Amino acid sequence: MQIEDKHVEFIENSLKFHGIKSEALKEDLVDHICTYIESQDSNDFNRLYQEALQKFGGYSSFQNLQLETNFQKFAKQARVINNLLFMVGLAMVMLLVIGSLFKIMHWPYSSALLIVAIVLFAFGVIPLIFYSKYKKSNHKFS
Repeated sequence: MQIEDKHVEFIENSLKFHGIKSEALKEDLVDHICTYIESQDSNDFNRLYQEALQKFGGYSSFQNLQLETNFQKFAKQARVINNLLFMVGLAMVMLLVIGSLFKIMHWPYSSALLIVAIVLFAFGVIPLIFYSKYKKSNHKFS
């Protein structure tokens, strides 16, 4: 069967109606459904569409794919936030130790190093910790 633009639009609207929000996932599903329909010999679009849905697990399977996509996106963001938190925390600790050493040895710039470490903690580490906790709690509800 030859797929027409109205059929593709119908499939896209149907997937959107059933909770598929990710554009990449929606495009992939439309592509797979259209490929299945085009590979069949029948000209009854509705029957072929229902067969394609059953073959791919139905709308509940698509919703599970959407949830998995959301989880993978969240996991990637969490890794980036954790890596950034580690780097900023490491820089803060290094500045704090070096500043303390400079202070003990009465070398110049010790106060500047300690102030930079404290500012980095106040405006780098603490906001990242709260943002990370916010994203984790926000993800639990979605």
